[in-house]
Amino acid sequence: MLICAGSASAQGWPDTCAHLKRWEAGTPENEAQYKLQYDTLLLYVQLCAPSDCSAADAFSFLDGAVQFMSNDTSRFDHYRAWLILALDLNRSCEDYFCAVVGAIASTYQYGRYVPLAHLAVLNYLRHEHPNCWGSGGDKEYAADSAADAFVNIDGYTVKNLPPLDSIGLGFLLDKSKAPHPRGSFESASLTSSPNPFTNDLTLTFTLSQVDHVQLAIYDILGHVVWQDAKGSPLEIGTHSISIDGKNLPHGTLYARFSTSFGEVETVKLIHE
Repeated sequence: MLICAGSASAQGWPDTCAHLKRWEAGTPENEAQYKLQYDTLLLYVQLCAPSDCSAADAFSFLDGAVQFMSNDTSRFDHYRAWLILALDLNRSCEDYFCAVVGAIASTYQYGRYVPLAHLAVLNYLRHEHPNCWGSGGDKEYAADSAADAFVNIDGYTVKNLPPLDSIGLGFLLDKSKAPHPRGSFESASLTSSPNPFTNDLTLTFTLSQVDHVQLAIYDILGHVVWQDAKGSPLEIGTHSISIDGKNLPHGTLYARFSTSFGEVETVKLIHE
């Protein structure tokens, strides 16, 4: 399951992303080490991708780790399911989007439409997101197509690839799912009750789309006095978090809500 998080530094972990990113340079020697690299880089992406486009670099290492961490072919399905969720961690960085969709293509190594499903995803990138296509992309795609030219599954061939919705990726055709600038739309609202509060406090927010959020409470000097990393993705609708305020400092506090799209809302609180 994805861990909800915003900027690691905002959570008081300034070195967390740098520490986890070091696992990209790891050289696993057995299945257990590949699994450890895989799990660690998943955590790195989940924590750091919302605020750091360089998290895109992790996917080539994740692709390698998933190849060797197990003999269970269902690992590719699990990885693909996680990648689809991970797309929503950062919608402002095209490099990140390209890396995730490229990784999704790599997961189609087993199943009904292999290897045509892999080509279908790459063909989507070629035509819909040409910036994802490197200088050697056409040559590599041509070589893959030539190798699979005689594959015929349900009437689909390299000249007539299966549609994305037939392989569970129809959502990619929704233009709203493509990368866009941060803060280009309203995604949530944050309220608190009661306010002022004495002991118990409830923060309520409404999402207009699936998102990853971070909630934190700061004192008047900007120190984090409470924070919550909530499981994700959170569905569309209203969500409430009850907070035991007995250990919170008295006086003026600020509840801060941030989404994976970079939107931030702050509510002033009074703890009597």
